Amino acid sequence: MAPKLKPNVIGYDPGFGNTKVCIDGKVSVVQSAVSIPRQTGLAAIGLKAAGRKVHVVNINGHEFATGVGAGTRGQLKTSMDYSALSSLERRALFYSAAAEVLNGAMEDALLVVGLPVPLLEDREQAGAVLESLKQLKGEHTFETGHQSYSFSVSRIKVLAQPAGAYIDWAYDATLRVQPRAGSAKSEVLVLDIGLNTLDIYVLKNGQVLESFIGGAEVGVKRLLELLTTNGHDLMEMDAELRSGALRPEAALIEGWLGEVLAAIKRTTPNLRRFDVVIPCGGGALVLGDRLRLALAAKGAAVHWPDNPVTTNVAGFYKYGLKTLG
Repeated sequence: MAPKLKPNVIGYDPGFGNTKVCIDGKVSVVQSAVSIPRQTGLAAIGLKAAGRKVHVVNINGHEFATGVGAGTRGQLKTSMDYSALSSLERRALFYSAAAEVLNGAMEDALLVVGLPVPLLEDREQAGAVLESLKQLKGEHTFETGHQSYSFSVSRIKVLAQPAGAYIDWAYDATLRVQPRAGSAKSEVLVLDIGLNTLDIYVLKNGQVLESFIGGAEVGVKRLLELLTTNGHDLMEMDAELRSGALRPEAALIEGWLGEVLAAIKRTTPNLRRFDVVIPCGGGALVLGDRLRLALAAKGAAVHWPDNPVTTNVAGFYKYGLKTLG
């Protein structure tokens, strides 16, 4: 008997800080910075241009520079509006991340997309975004690094972003339930701190506890807003923060952490009631032990993911496999 082929699944986490894609269990992360490369002719003759190593994605003749350093090739056009997910700029980020893990053409894929909780709570805005996502169905062709890529999407499933971290925690790579997730009575709190938002989500036996759904715009952007920009774009500062080149004063980080903890308390006043608390997202990575210790001090049973940045998209991929399996 021929071995059973894995279903075609694409996990997609279109975060404001990083765009993440998971295909065949492999995850790719691209900073959500995008620009239209300027044509400068011979203006840099005799010198090395700063953005030579930036990925350039070509979509039907339209070129976009993506990722860290995209701002060196042209004016950054990163949109902080989820209604722009089907725009060419956002597609370029999606394609840039997909190219890192796409092995040959992929047909009739299930695309599992994660969206932030505050967006999904706004029924009218969420409806408009879900409608725009339908444009991602069909054929996708693009070029990057002088190589052509193609895939097609036949179905789209949308999840709240924190649900990905829960699924990644609950199931191993073979989709077996982890022993730690074996109890149907376990209540799991996910705290997803992205660039723009903190998403709060509680699940029990795979079901959402609606009384604990919440969120606030206290993501990494809040920390960056406290810093002097000196003309630097938000995405430039975010890249420097993640690389360690930007080191905010401890007082600023503690002030931001205070805002995050206050937002958590508004939705989940007592962390001791939860069997597991999972911090994730780029903000969790930035706060690191400060966040871990602060949560533990409030009685939280903290589970720190192997990679807080990619745990959501890994969960979306696992969800897709379970849906089609």
